[in-house]
Amino acid sequence: MIKQYWKTILAVLVMAAAGLSYSCGDGSISEHMGEEQTESLGTSALSESGEETQAPVYHYVHICGEVKNPGVYQVLEGSRIFQAVEQAGGFTDEAASEYLNLAELTEDGMKIDVPSVEEVENGDFPVSEDAASAGGKVNINKADEKELMTLTGIGESRAADIIRYREENGGFQTVEDIMKVPGIKEGAFEKIKDNISV
Repeated sequence: MIKQYWKTILAVLVMAAAGLSYSCGDGSISEHMGEEQTESLGTSALSESGEETQAPVYHYVHICGEVKNPGVYQVLEGSRIFQAVEQAGGFTDEAASEYLNLAELTEDGMKIDVPSVEEVENGDFPVSEDAASAGGKVNINKADEKELMTLTGIGESRAADIIRYREENGGFQTVEDIMKVPGIKEGAFEKIKDNISV
């Protein structure tokens, strides 16, 4: 009888110990996985940027005229005008979308006024400050691919080369600097020099 009693006690203790071990083991595994997930999230954030992640920088632009939802929008620093226009719902059917340099970088406090086709055709819309200061010339530091292709001898690939050069070198200091772009020699420069500005 006593032997049977101790066997029962021993069995209960073994089962209790096994249950305790299981619950502790399970808890420690899940806790460990949580730590690994946290660490891996931290690592991926570091590996993408190569340094500690920083909060994104925003600024504000005012979009008015022929866009679907005119107003003030918060955009990421380094955004282009086309991205700001997209945030405003895109162009209306009446918009003269070709009037703007959609590849131009936005600036804090910038006003983007999108004219209608009718306003541009009637001359009711003022010429932009950039165009006025450049005397109607193509600004090789700001022009998009399409604008650059209006220059004599500049095709799609050469326009892409010009844009790539200015992005890699921080822009052109003088109009003569365009000859530093591969494929644009003195002869090609002579044909376009009176039609470009920086």
